[in-house]
Amino acid sequence: MSLERIEITPFAVIAGEILQNRRSGALTILRGQERKVLFWSQGELVLITSSSPADSLADFLVRRGVISAATAAQTFLSIDPLEAVEKFHETAGLDLSARQALLREWLASLFIPLFSYDDGTTAFNDESPIEPEKRVFLQSTAVLVIEGVRSITNGLVLRRSLGDLKREIEPAGDQRYSLDTLPFNESERRIAEALHEPVSIEAFLKQFPDSVAAARVVIALLALGLYAIVDYSRHATHDVNTDGMQRDLELLAAIGSSDQRSLRAVALSRQLGTMDFYQLLGLPRAATRTQIIAAADEQRKRYEPSTFPPIVREAVGTIVHRIDEALLTLKDPIRRQEYDKLIGQRVSRGADELQKRVTQRSIAEQNYAKARELSIIGDYYGAIVLLKQAVQFAPDHAGAWYLLGACQERNPKWRRDAAESFQRALAIDPNNVDALISLGDLYRGEGLISRAQSCYEDVVKIAPENEEAKRRLQGIRK
Repeated sequence: MSLERIEITPFAVIAGEILQNRRSGALTILRGQERKVLFWSQGELVLITSSSPADSLADFLVRRGVISAATAAQTFLSIDPLEAVEKFHETAGLDLSARQALLREWLASLFIPLFSYDDGTTAFNDESPIEPEKRVFLQSTAVLVIEGVRSITNGLVLRRSLGDLKREIEPAGDQRYSLDTLPFNESERRIAEALHEPVSIEAFLKQFPDSVAAARVVIALLALGLYAIVDYSRHATHDVNTDGMQRDLELLAAIGSSDQRSLRAVALSRQLGTMDFYQLLGLPRAATRTQIIAAADEQRKRYEPSTFPPIVREAVGTIVHRIDEALLTLKDPIRRQEYDKLIGQRVSRGADELQKRVTQRSIAEQNYAKARELSIIGDYYGAIVLLKQAVQFAPDHAGAWYLLGACQERNPKWRRDAAESFQRALAIDPNNVDALISLGDLYRGEGLISRAQSCYEDVVKIAPENEEAKRRLQGIRK
């Protein structure tokens, strides 16, 4: 357990540490007579309970006109606050999408004000996450963090959240989030994109006419891990990779100056990280699909590994792998559109991040496709291993979350994990009929009949002709 005073370590810093380290457990906040407990799972906020009746889910639903005060007293008064979300799903006469929207709004109303706290004590306990049926599944905790930092109007809280202004900040290397997916407005995004090299917080803020807005952006990006405090003990290591240079010198000596083709291939393999797919294929951005396929075929023939000496085949194999990635991305209109969008933001973010994200997305898609094949032949464990990496690299991939849940539910020990995976799929795509039916089947198998019935009823609302859901509902009613 770690104790923190909010006057010394503001809430934005505490929340950022939990997010970046993907911690699971409960964060308790004590402030006067007020007591709030924030529950986390792998760095994602999933529930908040409060000692104040005005913060309860029941009170929120009454204020929104969803239920009456009498219904709230009858349904929620005698239950544990941890059971409120589960009870709401069981009793509310709303479809899943509407229920999730209300739950997210309620959680945001409790979370965002915490960023403005100027006193209080916090304690974090590392423990297993609460059960999936008790959670609120947010699409992104990062969005709430940004909203929370925006809500800070107290200058003292802003100053504390920034910390020592003499500290230097820099773009973080290993980022959980990407700038283009965060809901910054145009002026905030310009501030966020202005940091390219280490600079003191004080000097960075002075670049902008609205230093308060700049301060909020810095606080948010430090919390989310897109900015990092410069660690000079880490930078004290050699900037030049002497081992890599030595290997390259030995390789060039082994090839010899007469084999210019091999030398060019090795040089190209070293430049792949700075080249986009169009540059690799030697094509303009407006190239047609036919031109892309033809160029990829030509490049494959040019860099056929068997036509090179054994000593350079590893480097040539890297080139061929990148050519295959380029073809896979550019021949598909949807993937190409996403990739073109990333290239458009390349100047501000840098080529390394662009390549990292594209590579991760490509790996996620490949893992998903392979996992589908493994699930068909019954290798569910192998599929789960691939899918866990897929959802790590592409957390917005609803299909991967659904398939992960479908594989996990095969093992009774993983039923809880399966329920969470189905919920994650539904948080991304509330109209995912397959996920709703699977989640309903899971609940029915656990004896949670009302939860199962709610899932099947949601399916019928989305797809009235769905016979599977109708049959299950009929079986429950019998």
